[in-house]
Amino acid sequence: MKEYVCIIGGANIDITGTSYAILNPKDSNPGKTTLSLGGVGRNIAENLSRLDVHVEFITVLGNDNYAREIQESCKELGISLNYALTVNEERTSTYLCINDEKGEMQVAISDMEIYKYVTPDYLKKIIEVINNSRACIVDTNIPQESLIFLMDNSMVPIFLDTVSVKKTEKIKDVLQNIHSLKPNLIEAEILSNMKISTKEDLEKAADIILEKGIENLYVSLGSKGVYYANRNTKGNVLPPSTEIVNTTGAGDSFLAAVIWAYLKDLDIEKSAKAGLAASSICVSSTLTVSKDISTENINHIIENYWRD
Repeated sequence: MKEYVCIIGGANIDITGTSYAILNPKDSNPGKTTLSLGGVGRNIAENLSRLDVHVEFITVLGNDNYAREIQESCKELGISLNYALTVNEERTSTYLCINDEKGEMQVAISDMEIYKYVTPDYLKKIIEVINNSRACIVDTNIPQESLIFLMDNSMVPIFLDTVSVKKTEKIKDVLQNIHSLKPNLIEAEILSNMKISTKEDLEKAADIILEKGIENLYVSLGSKGVYYANRNTKGNVLPPSTEIVNTTGAGDSFLAAVIWAYLKDLDIEKSAKAGLAASSICVSSTLTVSKDISTENINHIIENYWRD
């Protein structure tokens, strides 16, 4: 059997509305709407597929048209759904996002109750599939007890995506046995239980998070790039200059590239650069996962933007 990574998390339909002008709250705003495939786990899976990494995707789908769209896309991309669940009486999850005129997400609603079916009992049945992989990628859409089960029972490196401020609350007191964690600044404040206002605050918060049982930490700083840290090194990498079209999915592209870098035995700084390269490709596209994501394009950005 060929080498693969396991991804455990969300697959849903993204409905995105982007305003043509400055958003007026509590009013109808002229703009453009798009419907695309999404979900943190699914987005990471597609990015990795485009980076030539074989994926076993463990998720939950309803028995509806949205599910069939996701299944067909996974088939086309070569993403395996051998261990995904179908729950006939549930609806496939949906993510509704409103962007401002710059493409920056302002508010979103997640309809993701279906992930309650990713239980510890189900994960126990497929733990050998997980532990025979090169890495286990998890998003916090699944229940807290399932996240804890994976932290306790995974024999392979876990890459954890915090997903959102609300879902970060699930893991703030239970973090352990995590290879790589990717929060944004607000999520890092939750995980460290402190306000981050200065560079010194960020370094202190990173130390607190690492002590919880994290090997590598990547804190997204938006336009200021990413702060990376482990017990041996730390630093800040600025992002490539890119025209932003849509920021949805940028974090998923980042983490996918970090996993790709791990599979190539790259160090944490080079992994951070790979993540930012992938993110810059993503935000320049209208799609949640850019069709321009490739090993060639990531390497090209790394070699030409950070030539030092």
